[in-house]
Amino acid sequence: MTIIDVHHHPTLTRLTNYQERVGRPIFAGAPAWTPEIALDQMAVTGTDLSVLSTPGDLSWVAPTDVQGLVNDLNDELHDIARDRPTRFGAFAVLPMPDPEASARTAISALDEGGFQGVTMLTSYQGAYLAQPEFEPLLQELDARSATVFMHPILVFNAPAGLPGPLLEGTFDTTRAVTALAGASVFARFPHIRFIFPHTGGMVPYIKWRIALYCVQKGDWNIDPTAAQIEEQIRRLDGLYYDTTLNLGPLLDLERTDRILFGTDIPWASTEILRQEGAYALDARAGWTEEQVRAVSSENALRILPHLAARLGVPQPGTPG
Repeated sequence: MTIIDVHHHPTLTRLTNYQERVGRPIFAGAPAWTPEIALDQMAVTGTDLSVLSTPGDLSWVAPTDVQGLVNDLNDELHDIARDRPTRFGAFAVLPMPDPEASARTAISALDEGGFQGVTMLTSYQGAYLAQPEFEPLLQELDARSATVFMHPILVFNAPAGLPGPLLEGTFDTTRAVTALAGASVFARFPHIRFIFPHTGGMVPYIKWRIALYCVQKGDWNIDPTAAQIEEQIRRLDGLYYDTTLNLGPLLDLERTDRILFGTDIPWASTEILRQEGAYALDARAGWTEEQVRAVSSENALRILPHLAARLGVPQPGTPG
């Protein structure tokens, strides 16, 4: 069985070199990453190919350096995937939240760079993709049926004394999806394939509530019909989720043609990797072999260009 991991974060030397050059501290708790370390970790789950992503807020970068740094990061990602084409793919980095520069970078990465899609954060300094200024970027992504891997922000000052990444990223993913749905982004740009990691935060569980907001827009005096709510839920049903670091009820809440395998290498420990593999890749009660294959690789092969050719496997049919 082919296994594709869509959630894998490399440590890019061009980013750490830039941080050192400008005197920005490098996060001391970051685990080591090299392609060789990555391959060892991928072996724990039997992963054939990982799609690399480096989502991050580059607001700390000097404005005159942002585009150059983004180009450097994409060049490094491209080189890693070029050197091991059957083991790595990559999502391109965008110079967000600059919508025009991001649109130009996306066009280049998708049309000429051989990337599997683009990566971005759920929000940037409070700016969500649902805001009007991002329309030109969405138009370009929709025109290319692009895949967008949308990673939550990392908040470290969380309430209740809890670790920020534990819950706040989950909640920000939920906010991002709700904002996008409320702005009719999924309806107006139906060809974009959105992947929301960590099982999409709370989205699979509270779809009805999100759909209600899409109809009412916060006006509780509006009396929505069941048909209106169902229409919004159908749009939410078009989203994709990965299984990363939330071994909960996703596989019972979502259709198996919308679930992708993810691990969060190198942040997941060896034992967690084993559990993630068992959760998403072992045959489950009531599942067919086709459903297991869908989660392990076929959904990814359908929405990520070039991967089937790289792996020498058949290209599955176009998703709905």
